[in-house]
Amino acid sequence: MTVFSKRGLQGQLVDTLGRRILLGELAEGQTIDLEGLESEFNVSRTVVREALRVLTAKGLLDARPRTGTFVLPRRNWKLLDEDVMLWRAENGLSEKLLNELDQLRRIIEPAAARLAALHRSEEDLSAIENALERMARVYAEHRNLHSNGLAEHVQADIDFHTALLRATANELVAHMDMSLRPILNFRDSLIPEGQQSEQFLDAHRAVLVAVKAQDADEAELAMLQLLSEAADDLTQLVNQQTPA
Repeated sequence: MTVFSKRGLQGQLVDTLGRRILLGELAEGQTIDLEGLESEFNVSRTVVREALRVLTAKGLLDARPRTGTFVLPRRNWKLLDEDVMLWRAENGLSEKLLNELDQLRRIIEPAAARLAALHRSEEDLSAIENALERMARVYAEHRNLHSNGLAEHVQADIDFHTALLRATANELVAHMDMSLRPILNFRDSLIPEGQQSEQFLDAHRAVLVAVKAQDADEAELAMLQLLSEAADDLTQLVNQQTPA
């Protein structure tokens, strides 16, 4: 899943077109006017083609002889792509999107925590502990998670959960980090500065303690509790965005 840079003419064009597609301004089956884009954005044909290539890789576009480049049906979109998720949320977080993210995590992570408790190695424990220590350090140094503090926190959280997947000793489960990473990055990027708390850290710590003790039942329950708290955070965010 390629996350593109929004910098430069190509990045700006990708971002604008991606938003238009996800918001329905460019409809399914609609042909992309390359000359029109060149004129509108004052860019070269090369920049336009490279931007379309990025969007094609995300499943949003396709091209055929005599038809040109056109918008694909939604079923083809790579909805787990981080950029696609961000564009999807552009017009406000929907209850449907949050429920889908929560359901997917509940399918993957509690079972992974159970397996990790049964199969984790000392190396796995070290990786999980290291990620949690970084989360705690960043929180202590940047109580409100401003600027660089937030970026460090997000990465540490991602590392915690991906290390847990690797601790299952199941290669197929471990590779699910390709799906989980953009979800976590997307989720954490939505939490406003200052909204993370000691409770957030304690929920992760409970998972680690259970995995370390090789208590599979408790590890699964601790992960379910962590996910419930994460879902509550995002629900509060949606409520804050919804006019009274």
